[in-house]
Amino acid sequence: MKTKSIWGNPPTRLYKLLNLAKNDWGKNFTACIVGCSDGKFLMPLAREKIKITGYDIDDIALYGGYKDFPIVKEKQKHEYSVNFKSKDFELERKRVLGITERLSIEKLEQFATIEKRDFYRTNSTEKFNVVFTSCSLHYSANKDFTLEEKTKKLQEIVLPKGYLYIDYMMAIDENDYENYPSNKFYRKDEIKKYFNTDEWEILSYRENNNPSFEGAHVDCVRDHFHRFGYILARRIK
Repeated sequence: MKTKSIWGNPPTRLYKLLNLAKNDWGKNFTACIVGCSDGKFLMPLAREKIKITGYDIDDIALYGGYKDFPIVKEKQKHEYSVNFKSKDFELERKRVLGITERLSIEKLEQFATIEKRDFYRTNSTEKFNVVFTSCSLHYSANKDFTLEEKTKKLQEIVLPKGYLYIDYMMAIDENDYENYPSNKFYRKDEIKKYFNTDEWEILSYRENNNPSFEGAHVDCVRDHFHRFGYILARRIK
């Protein structure tokens, strides 16, 4: 029985990264998802029988529980405005599966190691061929660390010739440090400064110039806007 993430399906970029790694090592490589949530990005690798480790601190994402979902009767897309204000939606509470439950249902526990770990506050001696994190660096739980510190911490667990992929949130207004603090939201081209060119080769990099609309969803129950970036780099030594 195949289970689903409440966050939907992974973008094609995950599968492109997976194919890069498989071209290098077949299926004989290790991977780590920092901020694995309920397994949106972890389950595809476990299904490929690749040794995968996931870190997170959210009990519901890890072990299952109840979350509030907005009741959106008619989807409507809005254009960005500084003064945009979403309407309130009615909420319904639903039982959701945690990643450990999903692994058990799909009989994939042997391929995955799940740890309840505050990654940026703990030391890790284990290193991986592939490290992946998606939109987790801006979480309030990580606010005590600078973006440079968080980026470098992720780099530390990548093996030589290994890949690091980071999806990240950017400031919509780069001059607004109250709503988009510098320890949570990257500014334009900022992340590239944290990759030493003697140690890293940037393979793919993109940042959105304009905010993109996202409808209300679990954990963010009003319509809202985001500005995203992503980077894929390879450790050259």
